[in-house]
Amino acid sequence: MALLGSGSAFAASADADGPVEKRPEGFDTPELSRSRFLGWVRRDLSRRIPGEETLIKQYLDEWKFQFETLTINNRIFAINIDVDNKYPYDITLLDEDCDGIYETKVEEKPGQQRVDMAIPECVFRVSAESAR
Repeated sequence: MALLGSGSAFAASADADGPVEKRPEGFDTPELSRSRFLGWVRRDLSRRIPGEETLIKQYLDEWKFQFETLTINNRIFAINIDVDNKYPYDITLLDEDCDGIYETKVEEKPGQQRVDMAIPECVFRVSAESAR
Protein backbone atom coordinates (compact mmCIF):
# COMPACT_ATOMS: atom_id res chain seq x y z
CA MET A 1 0.00 0.00 0.00
CA ALA A 2 1.29 3.43 -0.82
CA LEU A 3 0.22 6.51 1.09
CA LEU A 4 -0.56 9.61 -0.89
CA GLY A 5 0.31 13.03 0.48
CA SER A 6 -3.04 14.45 1.55
CA GLY A 7 -6.79 14.21 1.42
CA SER A 8 -9.01 11.33 2.36
CA ALA A 9 -10.02 9.75 -0.95
CA PHE A 10 -9.07 6.18 -1.82
CA ALA A 11 -7.77 5.03 -5.17
CA ALA A 12 -9.38 1.63 -4.54
CA SER A 13 -12.81 0.80 -3.25
CA ALA A 14 -13.87 -1.96 -0.91
CA ASP A 15 -15.58 -4.92 -2.54
CA ALA A 16 -16.01 -8.58 -1.75
CA ASP A 17 -12.73 -9.60 -3.38
CA GLY A 18 -10.84 -6.31 -3.00
CA PRO A 19 -7.94 -5.52 -0.73
CA VAL A 20 -9.73 -2.73 1.20
CA GLU A 21 -12.03 -3.67 4.07
CA LYS A 22 -13.90 -1.27 6.36
CA ARG A 23 -15.23 -2.02 9.80
CA PRO A 24 -16.75 0.86 11.84
CA GLU A 25 -15.81 -0.81 15.14
CA GLY A 26 -12.19 -1.08 13.97
CA PHE A 27 -9.63 -3.84 13.59
CA ASP A 28 -7.40 -5.26 16.31
CA THR A 29 -3.98 -3.60 16.47
CA PRO A 30 -0.65 -4.84 17.84
CA GLU A 31 -0.06 -4.10 21.52
CA LEU A 32 2.70 -1.49 21.77
CA SER A 33 3.31 -2.11 25.47
CA ARG A 34 4.16 -5.79 24.85
CA SER A 35 6.26 -5.16 21.74
CA ARG A 36 9.98 -4.57 21.41
CA PHE A 37 10.98 -1.23 19.92
CA LEU A 38 13.42 -1.71 17.03
CA GLY A 39 14.08 1.85 15.90
CA TRP A 40 12.70 4.84 14.08
CA VAL A 41 13.18 6.90 10.96
CA ARG A 42 11.67 10.08 9.55
CA ARG A 43 10.36 10.23 5.98
CA ASP A 44 8.85 12.90 3.76
CA LEU A 45 5.47 11.45 2.75
CA SER A 46 3.52 14.70 2.37
CA ARG A 47 4.06 17.87 0.40
CA ARG A 48 1.83 19.74 2.82
CA ILE A 49 4.45 19.87 5.57
CA PRO A 50 8.03 20.75 4.62
CA GLY A 51 10.78 18.27 5.45
CA GLU A 52 10.55 14.76 6.85
CA GLU A 53 7.26 15.09 8.72
CA THR A 54 6.33 11.41 9.14
CA LEU A 55 7.80 9.52 12.10
CA ILE A 56 7.95 5.77 11.47
CA LYS A 57 8.60 3.56 14.51
CA GLN A 58 9.34 -0.12 14.04
CA TYR A 59 8.47 -2.88 16.52
CA LEU A 60 8.55 -6.63 16.97
CA ASP A 61 5.36 -7.87 18.65
CA GLU A 62 5.04 -10.64 21.21
CA TRP A 63 4.38 -13.21 18.44
CA LYS A 64 7.50 -12.11 16.49
CA PHE A 65 5.65 -10.22 13.76
CA GLN A 66 7.20 -6.92 12.74
CA PHE A 67 5.07 -3.80 12.47
CA GLU A 68 5.51 -0.07 12.22
CA THR A 69 3.48 2.97 13.21
CA LEU A 70 3.25 6.12 11.07
CA THR A 71 2.81 9.42 12.89
CA ILE A 72 2.33 13.03 11.79
CA ASN A 73 1.78 15.85 14.32
CA ASN A 74 1.84 13.33 17.21
CA ARG A 75 -1.06 11.36 15.71
CA ILE A 76 -0.58 7.72 14.77
CA PHE A 77 -2.64 7.34 11.61
CA ALA A 78 -1.44 4.02 10.17
CA ILE A 79 0.03 0.71 11.26
CA ASN A 80 1.82 -1.53 8.76
CA ILE A 81 2.03 -5.20 9.74
CA ASP A 82 4.36 -7.85 8.28
CA VAL A 83 3.05 -11.39 8.74
CA ASP A 84 5.34 -13.31 6.36
CA ASN A 85 8.73 -11.75 7.26
CA LYS A 86 9.17 -10.50 3.68
CA TYR A 87 9.05 -6.98 2.34
CA PRO A 88 6.65 -5.27 1.69
CA TYR A 89 4.29 -5.13 4.65
CA ASP A 90 1.21 -7.31 4.18
CA ILE A 91 -1.47 -5.38 6.05
CA THR A 92 -2.04 -1.67 6.66
CA LEU A 93 -4.53 -0.45 9.25
CA LEU A 94 -5.65 3.15 8.80
CA ASP A 95 -7.33 5.52 11.26
CA GLU A 96 -9.12 7.86 8.88
CA ASP A 97 -10.46 10.32 11.46
CA CYS A 98 -7.74 10.25 14.18
CA ASP A 99 -10.09 8.82 16.81
CA GLY A 100 -7.79 5.89 17.68
CA ILE A 101 -10.00 3.35 15.88
CA TYR A 102 -8.39 1.73 12.84
CA GLU A 103 -11.51 1.23 10.74
CA THR A 104 -9.82 0.60 7.39
CA LYS A 105 -7.71 -2.46 6.57
CA VAL A 106 -5.74 -2.91 3.36
CA GLU A 107 -4.40 -6.40 2.78
CA GLU A 108 -2.35 -6.71 -0.36
CA LYS A 109 -1.48 -10.06 -1.83
CA PRO A 110 1.30 -10.88 -4.34
CA GLY A 111 0.29 -10.12 -7.91
CA GLN A 112 -2.44 -7.71 -6.81
CA GLN A 113 -2.43 -4.11 -7.96
CA ARG A 114 -1.09 -1.76 -5.28
CA VAL A 115 -3.62 0.30 -3.38
CA ASP A 116 -2.90 4.02 -3.09
CA MET A 117 -4.48 5.64 -0.06
CA ALA A 118 -4.37 9.21 1.14
CA ILE A 119 -2.92 10.35 4.44
CA PRO A 120 -5.97 11.26 6.56
CA GLU A 121 -6.77 14.96 6.60
CA CYS A 122 -7.09 14.97 10.40
CA VAL A 123 -3.30 14.59 10.92
CA PHE A 124 -2.72 17.97 9.29
CA ARG A 125 -4.97 19.79 11.76
CA VAL A 126 -2.85 20.60 14.78
CA SER A 127 -4.97 20.65 17.92
CA ALA A 128 -4.52 23.22 20.69
CA GLU A 129 -3.23 20.42 22.93
CA SER A 130 -0.47 19.28 20.55
CA ALA A 131 0.56 22.87 19.82
CA ARG A 132 1.48 23.42 23.49
